[in-house]
Amino acid sequence: MMFQQLSSKNEQVLNENPLTVEELKNNIAALLGIQYSDIDVVHLEDGIIFENDREIQGLSTPLQIMVGNPERTIPPHMVTTEPDMIMEDDEPRLKMSCGHAITPYNLFGHMKYTLMSKVKPAIYCLTSGCDAQWNMQEIARKADMTEDEIIFYDRKISFNLINQDSNSISECPSCGQFCQRQDDFLRIRCTVCSKKNGSAFDFCWDCKAPWIANHECSNKDLESIQRVLNDAPLKKIDMSKIEDVPSKRMCPECRFLIEHIKACKTMQCTHCNTIFCFVCLEVAVNRRLPCGNYDAKCTVAPVQNVFEPQ
Repeated sequence: MMFQQLSSKNEQVLNENPLTVEELKNNIAALLGIQYSDIDVVHLEDGIIFENDREIQGLSTPLQIMVGNPERTIPPHMVTTEPDMIMEDDEPRLKMSCGHAITPYNLFGHMKYTLMSKVKPAIYCLTSGCDAQWNMQEIARKADMTEDEIIFYDRKISFNLINQDSNSISECPSCGQFCQRQDDFLRIRCTVCSKKNGSAFDFCWDCKAPWIANHECSNKDLESIQRVLNDAPLKKIDMSKIEDVPSKRMCPECRFLIEHIKACKTMQCTHCNTIFCFVCLEVAVNRRLPCGNYDAKCTVAPVQNVFEPQ
C-alpha cells in the first residue's frame, strides 16, 4: 500500500494492509515514529478529512497523509498577557492582527472548525464586536502549522469559496464525499459509495442514516453515539495529570460529540462555543471553570448517557 505526505513528492510503502483509516494511521505512526493523533488521512482535491471508521477500500492511492504539529509553540516575542478571546486561563497566548489574544491551539481549532464544519471560506475574530478577518498567512504562522496543514487548509479555503453560496451540499456519512441535494428531497445518493459498493447508496439528508423504504428519522443515530461514548478509550489529561478520563464526550449544552486529543482539560465546543471541563463536565461561568484552572485536578465524570434528558 502506498501513501504520500502532502508536503512530499516521494511515495512511501506500507507493508501492512489496514482495513480502516484508524488502522492505517496507527501503522503510519509506527513507521514514521510520530503520534497517531498527529496524522489525518485526507483527500486534498475535495477538502475531506476521512473519519477513523472509514474503510480503506475504494480510496485512491497513494493515500494522502496530513501530518500535524504536536506542540504549537509561541515565540517569546509574540507572547501577550491580554485575556484570551475564548477562555480565561494561564495558557500562553498571542495577539492577532486585530489586537485580540488567543492560544495557538484555540486558533488552530477555530480555523479548522470554520473551514471543515461550517464550510466557510474565511476566518474571523471571535471577540464580541470585532469583525476582523484573519488571512491564512497570519493563522499559519501564529498557530504554528505544519507544511502539510498549510497545503490542506489553503486548498479547503478555495473549495469553500467555490461552494459558499450553496446550501444544497452535504457530506456523505460513509465516505465524507460532498453530495448535491436536488430540490427538497430527503433521499440523497452518494456516487462514490454507490460505485464502490456496486449498488446505490442513499442516505437521509436530515439524520444521515442509510435510506430504507418508508424511512423515518429515529434514534439510531443516538444509539450509534452511545456506542462511541461507551467504547471510547480512557486517557490521561496531560497538564492536570488526571487519569482514566473518557477520550470522547458530548458537549454538556448541545451534545455535540467531541474527542480530546491533547493538552489541558479546558474544552470549547466547536458547535455551540460552550466552554466546559472535559474531566468533570462542569460548564464555565464567566469563561472560568468552577473546578479550577486548566492544570487543576477534579473528579472524573462517568460516561455520559445520550438518552438521559438534558
